[in-house]
Amino acid sequence: MTGDYAERRAHPRTPVNAPARLFWGPKLAHWADGMITDLSKGGVKLEVSSVYVLPRRLVLLHYREDAAYEAILRWRRWDTAGVSFEARHDLSQPVDTWLAEVQSVWRSLAASLKPAAG
Repeated sequence: MTGDYAERRAHPRTPVNAPARLFWGPKLAHWADGMITDLSKGGVKLEVSSVYVLPRRLVLLHYREDAAYEAILRWRRWDTAGVSFEARHDLSQPVDTWLAEVQSVWRSLAASLKPAAG
């Protein structure tokens, strides 16, 4: 593969290994855990089991950024998916009611999923 592929991207990608959770459906009642494998300003590539049939629109909880992203599923191949961001919500601040469950999950799990300092 040539460098031409990378040049088509709107934003440079950075390899990462960060836990995430995807939410969708009425009241964001459906969810699946995954790992972000690369990150850019405009979206992520992530690993999430192909057992889950993901919808086009979803919310991505990025624990390490303390953020929830309104996102669109752009592509899916087996356990790998590409997601673009539409809006970012800082979970350390008050959020709209529809994101309350995502913020609750973040409060419960974020500290244990962030890398140890030092």
